[in-house]
Amino acid sequence: MGKKNARANDEVKGDVNMSPMIDCCFLLLIFFVVNATAITVAKDPSVNMPSAVSCSELKDAKGCIVVNVFADTNKMSSKALEKYSRNFPPGTLWGVSDVNGNNQGYTADQTQDLTDFIKKQKELMEKREVDPSMVRLYLRGDMAAPWERSSTVIRCAAAAGVTNIVFGTLPSK
Repeated sequence: MGKKNARANDEVKGDVNMSPMIDCCFLLLIFFVVNATAITVAKDPSVNMPSAVSCSELKDAKGCIVVNVFADTNKMSSKALEKYSRNFPPGTLWGVSDVNGNNQGYTADQTQDLTDFIKKQKELMEKREVDPSMVRLYLRGDMAAPWERSSTVIRCAAAAGVTNIVFGTLPSK
């Protein structure tokens, strides 16, 4: 009988305290939510983008310098014109949003200013330790805009040192 009592006393109940594990999981969750910034492309609603038969969604917007190419105001729908005129002065051909979300517009005689903007955005991204191969220009052109406007943006990007260009399109229906 003595041996049975000794065995019963040697057994210890195996309860696991779950609160440290729950705390750890909660801290990991907070860490990933804070560090996973939702990077989106600044989409100007006044740009009526063309559709493409074969296109893929932009998976990672990190490193994108967004330039919107506008159509002539007489070719915009009234809804698009209202949003356009609220953000940009008349005669604006290209619209951009800086890292703070401020809208800027450039006219035909401000191509050097557009080049400077692209160069400044590229430098800001490189300071944020974005891989230089990931810095790219995201060109959102209105389908009624003349090709020369998009061509000018491409030349400005090349002058600023950005050679990777992504053309924004919508999937065809």
